[in-house]
Parts: sequence; C-alpha cells; structure tokens
Amino acid sequence: MIRIVTLSEFPPDVVDFVSRRLHAAYGMGSELEGEGEIPNSALDDEQSAYNAVKAVEEMDDDVALYADDKILYLTGEPLTAPEGPMGRGPVDGYAQYGAGKAIATAHGLADKGVPLEVGLAKRAAHYVGHLWDLHHCFDPRCAMHPGWSPGFAAYPEVALCLFCREKSERKIKLGST
Repeated sequence: MIRIVTLSEFPPDVVDFVSRRLHAAYGMGSELEGEGEIPNSALDDEQSAYNAVKAVEEMDDDVALYADDKILYLTGEPLTAPEGPMGRGPVDGYAQYGAGKAIATAHGLADKGVPLEVGLAKRAAHYVGHLWDLHHCFDPRCAMHPGWSPGFAAYPEVALCLFCREKSERKIKLGST
C-alpha cells in the first residue's frame, strides 16, 4: 500500500488525483493517511528550504501498517539536498532508495507550465519508483525520467514505460506480505 501524508495544504481533488495516478502506475492501493509537519530540524536557514534527506529520515513512519507499505510525503515547501561536489541545489523530492519513505514537493511546478495535480502526481510516481528500486529511465514519457529534463513538461502523462512497469511489478510481488 502507498500511504500518502500531506505536509502542506492541498485541495482534496489534487491529493485524489495523485492517489489515483499512483494506483494506475503501480497497480497497488494508494490512500491518504493524514497530515503531518516537516520537522523544524530539517530547515536549512542558509537555503530557505528544507533538507529533503533529513526531513524524510526524521518523519514519523507510524502510518506504515505492514512491512512493505510505502510512505509518500507531499509538500509545497522548497526542498534542498545535502551539499555535494557541485554544491547544493534545489530538488523536487527524495526517496530512500529501495526502502520505505519518500517526499515530493509541488514547489516550482508553476515555473514548468504543468498543472499542479499532474506535476505533483508525476513527481510522486517518480519517487515511489525509487522506493521500488527503479532507476532513472531514458524514455522521456516515463515517470522515471528525471524531473529536471524537458520531457517532464512535454509528456505530462503519469505513466511508467513497459520496462519500468515490469521491473516494479517484480519488486512489488517479491515484497508482498
């Protein structure tokens, strides 16, 4: 089950759209579990954004009822990643690769010219894919194609390519309890 926790206020139809698109992409249940808050300790004052890695690590995961549940946090706040060799930049989400929790933000979607519900659903599907060990995909129509690429806005459908869909189905079957 993909359990959605909102960390910002979203219209109910947006959360419903995200949930339905996740269900269609992964063929498994997806539902809103409730609301939460990003821990203040994850705020990076220098960047005026939340450290996505720290936010996910420090979030309560008490909404996961089963070992193979995935938790997706949705926010409208800007996110950043820990500093790397090229510095620190904004990110549109983060997932504990092959694990249980991910975060996706709606921040910056207006700049991409994509409707809120479509952009957030595509980002959500992307980061949930990382939870199922999916890598970035070369197909610009696939939700696993990187969000910073031109394909993000050019192909607004929230879907997986055949290769990513098959790989996710194998992972989901192996992880079933």
